Amino acid sequence: MNELEAPVDVLIAGGGPVGLSLALALSGSGLSVQVIDSMDEAQVAALPDERHLALSEVSCRALEAFGLWPTLAAEPIRALHISSRGDFGSLLWRADEQGLGRFGAVARAKALLQGLRAAVRARSDVALAAPARIVAAEAGAEAVTVRIEGLPAAAMAARLLVIADGADSALRRAAGITATIDDYGVDAICCAVRPARGHGGTAYERFTRSGPVALLPQGGGLCGAVFVVPRGDVARMVSLDEAAYGAALQDAFGWRLGALRVAGQRVSYPLRRVAADTLVAPRQVLIGNAAQAVHPIGAQGFNLGMRDALALAERLAGARSDPGAPELLAEHAAVRRPDRDSVLADTHRLALATTSGLPGAGLARSLALLLADRVEPVRAHVINAGMGFRGRTPALARRA
Repeated sequence: MNELEAPVDVLIAGGGPVGLSLALALSGSGLSVQVIDSMDEAQVAALPDERHLALSEVSCRALEAFGLWPTLAAEPIRALHISSRGDFGSLLWRADEQGLGRFGAVARAKALLQGLRAAVRARSDVALAAPARIVAAEAGAEAVTVRIEGLPAAAMAARLLVIADGADSALRRAAGITATIDDYGVDAICCAVRPARGHGGTAYERFTRSGPVALLPQGGGLCGAVFVVPRGDVARMVSLDEAAYGAALQDAFGWRLGALRVAGQRVSYPLRRVAADTLVAPRQVLIGNAAQAVHPIGAQGFNLGMRDALALAERLAGARSDPGAPELLAEHAAVRRPDRDSVLADTHRLALATTSGLPGAGLARSLALLLADRVEPVRAHVINAGMGFRGRTPALARRA
């Protein structure tokens, strides 16, 4: 291997939304930052456009601070409606009744990714190399040395390697970090729908026996639909014509928005909980789905990853002498533990509870909804947690 140049301070493996958010959060910190991603612009442009992300208020504020908000065309979430099919009890929370302007917002995942990539490329102190891929990493006392495919330089050194390459992370395994995996045996099918009635900025989540159905407000009168179905039914459901699929979605969701008309293709992905057993290895740290991937119930996955990125950026910017120092990484893992453990436990418990057919499960779901709706301290806790205000809030997202 040729002699290496001086190491970059922070090398981010994975140019998804969380890895790119970390790069933007580190811009201006004085640290040199390099992002490596496997997709070029044409591949990103060819990605499906059917996945929608419910952004917590903390994530919204971070994206506003990055200067992305005008380009996202995100739709504010001004109300939340949660119900359980076949059971009594539901809740409807309006942001203005809680003294809030919004609970968060909804953005298309593809538009978010493209906006983040453009923002990174516009910064002079962070760099994005794509397409390229890190194929090996070796941690030493002072730096991590990586081998790269797709760049003229076959090797690079970094004082800290941030692993953000997804739930099936090869670099996580190479670092010797194991993960606990729970396969729920269901898939989420995503598409856009046009309801007969206006959504009014309301995000809907309805629990069914197979899993939740969510309708997320979008601009132009559209909603992003997420329909969780047993894995054995996915191929059949995706192959249905629009009328038949719309009828199945309608049966699960109900008629709160009138007739639903499917407005585009469908994409599906399996639902699993993947939890890394530790967040750090020598001069390496996990964030985003590489650290944990969760069930989409409650829309916590990307938002948890964003908080990973913001918390790490704050810690690195405050300790520029050595961003890969063991004590710094240990402190970061300790700071993230309460938020991470809470979301992992809550989403897992809800994923199991909302699909349970055991006697009394429906009653338990209904009572939980009534409790959250009628008991003010419980309601306030659930709303604040859903907005991303869990534990220590990153500086750029703190309340005014």
